[in-house]
Amino acid sequence: MLFKLSYRNVKRSIKDYSIYFLTLALGVCIFYIFNSLESQTIMMDLSQSKKSYVELISKTISAVSVFVSFVLGFLVIYANNFIIKRRNKEFGIYMTLGISKNKISFMLFYETLIIGILSLAVGIFIGTFLSQGLASVTANMFEVNMTKYQFVFSKESALKSILYFGITFILVMILNFKVLSKYNLIDLINSGKNNEKLKTSNLVLSVFLFVISIVCLSIAYKLILENQLINISNNKFKISIALGILGTLLFFRALAGFLIKATQSSKNYYLKNLNAFTLRQLNSKINTHYISLSIICIMLFVAIGMSSSAISIKNAIEKTSKIQTPYDMTITKDVNDEKDVNDKDLSESLKGLGMDINKYSDEFVNYNLYDSKVEFSNMFKDTNDNFLKQQMKILEKFNNPIMKLSSYNKLREMQGKEKVQIKEKEVVLLTDMNQLKPAIEDYIKENDNIRIDKEDFKICKNYECMPIETGVMGMNFVVFVIDDKYVENFNEIRNYLSLNYNGNKEDIENKIVNEFENLERDSKQYDESGISPYSRTMAFENNMGISSVFLYVGIYIGVVFLISSAAVLALSQLSGANESLGRYKVLKKLGVSTTMINKSIFIQILLYFILPISLALVHSIFGIKVANNVVAVFGVYDTVGNNMFVIGTILLVYTVYFVMTYKNYKRIVNK
Repeated sequence: MLFKLSYRNVKRSIKDYSIYFLTLALGVCIFYIFNSLESQTIMMDLSQSKKSYVELISKTISAVSVFVSFVLGFLVIYANNFIIKRRNKEFGIYMTLGISKNKISFMLFYETLIIGILSLAVGIFIGTFLSQGLASVTANMFEVNMTKYQFVFSKESALKSILYFGITFILVMILNFKVLSKYNLIDLINSGKNNEKLKTSNLVLSVFLFVISIVCLSIAYKLILENQLINISNNKFKISIALGILGTLLFFRALAGFLIKATQSSKNYYLKNLNAFTLRQLNSKINTHYISLSIICIMLFVAIGMSSSAISIKNAIEKTSKIQTPYDMTITKDVNDEKDVNDKDLSESLKGLGMDINKYSDEFVNYNLYDSKVEFSNMFKDTNDNFLKQQMKILEKFNNPIMKLSSYNKLREMQGKEKVQIKEKEVVLLTDMNQLKPAIEDYIKENDNIRIDKEDFKICKNYECMPIETGVMGMNFVVFVIDDKYVENFNEIRNYLSLNYNGNKEDIENKIVNEFENLERDSKQYDESGISPYSRTMAFENNMGISSVFLYVGIYIGVVFLISSAAVLALSQLSGANESLGRYKVLKKLGVSTTMINKSIFIQILLYFILPISLALVHSIFGIKVANNVVAVFGVYDTVGNNMFVIGTILLVYTVYFVMTYKNYKRIVNK
């Protein structure tokens, strides 16, 4: 009987449950999609190294899912409180008819169970189809063929979704029992007669707090722009975060009173139609929920920032992978002391270990880097480039290396570029980091010569930006390219051998990697030599693994924060609709038209939704500007279009929640 009544209640109140159900189903869907990634790899022709990166992504997603479950759990509990509040009078009638609190609690238990099962079923069903798309995205990122495509249902992900959300629903049921046990019949019966109390603000205090909030936010923005997210352990960074949170909190605390004062200054607008009523409604809501509005604003800022940065980093890494891997393989050996120095090239050293590079390549270059004894930080101590200034605060001291002109020209030939000619005692500044270009350009403008050891060299006005090895990303800040005859007095610091494969690149890659693995396993001499190979394929797989972690975690958290924020705003407004029914009844008795009431509702909800997203967008302007410096570490990428796409998508989802809230609010008031 109770279950039948619960089912009828859910069916009858389906519109009341719509936003709650939508958010819950979306949460389950997203949870399932990202946790099903490992199961999708059965469709992909993955190498062992690529499988290890997919496993890393899956483990990271699994760890993040624990945090996500807490966020969604809070949302479910918040939504449940709204539903119970909305039905106080209904529960009072049940008790009047002789139904005990325990039976009402069990009725709520069944209702929660029905909604939970439905949302889990719908979420997992939709997630199963959408997860096939995630598999395609992953395969595309790793450039692998989905050789044995099949429709995959992830049992592990489904069970994890049921477990995590099941625990949340059990907590909700326990809370329902506890809440209902405290209710009195008289309070439940009269709940419909109680209006929401209109809370007002002290005007002087509101203006004072508003000014303080603007000051706090301004200082926070200034500090974060100075820090550039380069040194997050710095006290200034911590202060900027604290001031940002405090400024956001004070902004919403002061906003209601400040907003009323600003609107009242225009009597024609304030007294027009229901503007005074609308503003008082909004004022009361902001005063009551300024803490939750502050949290929502910060969550929206995180959603925008993480989603945008994740996609930008992924695109920057992909672009960098192509630029920073000019050769099929680069083999390196560090020269730590005099015993590591020998007259043999690296190819000859490998031959002495039993490995002949000529089997794998017809085109290779042996070259060395030498210690210039010119400290990088001293060279750029007067730079005006803020990014470099912040970098130098955390970088360990190191000297700029020297490269022979002949070696540099051989590398250029391998990349299909023309040789460089330099004058007597001239130096070319070389970098493989695009973000250092402005600093190098400024240095060349302000300096004609540079002293390297005991010799003065004229700085060539045309610097070069080119990778000299295959690697994950650019790590050669500045390299001095000088004539060979001036290099003999400098100490070697690193030996290189860069090569391009002959024949089928995939086959050669497998053979040369296998030979290095055999040497590492069987040759003690090789193990002690410090020789290390790094191929274009290794760099690509490493970069794709890193970019995938950033992308999936960023979007995962971003989407969850977005739907949670929008849902809390929606439920907060709908809760207010129930509490304000008495006021709307009075307006109708006074002859106010339904059209005018609907317009007042529209403006109130619109402003309530606009305020947190507007401040979040202001935060994002500074946040994304700083985050672009982090993106620049991985590579140069035009982030404007990407940021606009992310913000547009977030605003679209946000608008859907706004429209649903408006329609439900109207239905409650006009019912």
